[in-house]
Amino acid sequence: MVKKETLYFAVIIALIAGFIGGIIFSAMQSTPDLPQPAKQGTAPGPDTHDHTQEQDAILSLVDLTQREPENYQAWVSLGHHYFDTQQHKKAILAYDRGLTINNTDPNVWTDMGIMYRRTKQPGKAIDCFAEALSRDPGHLIALFNTGLVNLTDLHNVDGAISAWEKAVALNPDATTPDGKSLRELLEELKQTMDK
Repeated sequence: MVKKETLYFAVIIALIAGFIGGIIFSAMQSTPDLPQPAKQGTAPGPDTHDHTQEQDAILSLVDLTQREPENYQAWVSLGHHYFDTQQHKKAILAYDRGLTINNTDPNVWTDMGIMYRRTKQPGKAIDCFAEALSRDPGHLIALFNTGLVNLTDLHNVDGAISAWEKAVALNPDATTPDGKSLRELLEELKQTMDK
């Protein structure tokens, strides 16, 4: 019995590490950001510079969305900046507003799902991943995240296995964001269930 719990725990740890990489990968795969505004004043240090750039971009995008409330790209870009600065609830609001204008991009649905997971709303995360998959049934990031949320948040091992089986069927060489074979991870999970 201890072996089963230990293996299950190891699988969860590997998935969480992969999920963090998936978040970064997903953010990079989404729609591109609007150009950054020009900097003024003295040059800040590297960390301050990045933070200041993000804040300037956010302020610029907030202003743009107020002036152009139907600007889909501006809302999505604002969501991405909130995503990158760990402002999960604001990211959800921005993505949601963008999706009311154009709800066809599975990447935006996936990013919003990740934000729902970060705000401890796994059911809504699963709903977003399902929306992404309804638009692109082969969206591997949405399938991976569906499995991850099912396994780690909802403790629905069957749901995780089902999502990952679909991902592996679509791409037998699929890997987690940290480079581990998804097929191997799936087999480990199935073996855990068999014990």
